[in-house]
Amino acid sequence: MKRVFIMLVALVAMCGTASAQSLGDFLKGAVTELVDQATGGKATEYMMTGSWGYTAPAVRLESDNQLATLAGNAMVSTIETKLQSAYNFVGIKPGSYTLTLKEDMTFTMVIGKRTLSGTYTYNSDTHALELLFNSKLLKITSLKGFAHMSGDNLDVVFDCTKLVNFLSALGSKVSMLNSITQLVNNYDNVLVGFTYNRQ
Repeated sequence: MKRVFIMLVALVAMCGTASAQSLGDFLKGAVTELVDQATGGKATEYMMTGSWGYTAPAVRLESDNQLATLAGNAMVSTIETKLQSAYNFVGIKPGSYTLTLKEDMTFTMVIGKRTLSGTYTYNSDTHALELLFNSKLLKITSLKGFAHMSGDNLDVVFDCTKLVNFLSALGSKVSMLNSITQLVNNYDNVLVGFTYNRQ
């Protein structure tokens, strides 16, 4: 199993030399998904430790209703644009937001001038990630979501309501997020969050 894991990780690295950037990104994303499936989610657990810089909103829409899913895929860019507006309001911008996940299961989150820290848990079988905050200044004590590697990127996504609560705790006006909530009302499972690049 270890040999298979090492070979698959090497394949991910080789994809970085692809001449067409979009093709390279696609291949790296596909390969990391295969690696993750072959290792029972251990690949994400292994690769997600380190320091990450926020680059863009992440959106995952899942629904039993196939038409809703197709429509949702078409709306992803609209949702991402609205999320970016809300993120900007609380200082979540490329270059001003980092997440560091350490091997000792502690994390540090820096958003502008604000630093949050605590511990985290990760379940490789389900990709469930929970951030447990040390700060008593936040109105929330934890944030549950999911972590997935996609090529060089780390996507951390949450249930829409939980993300709204987190942004509100950081100082965002909930009214800014109403339009996002309305867009995703027809979906059984809406996951929104952040895409990071390794620093």
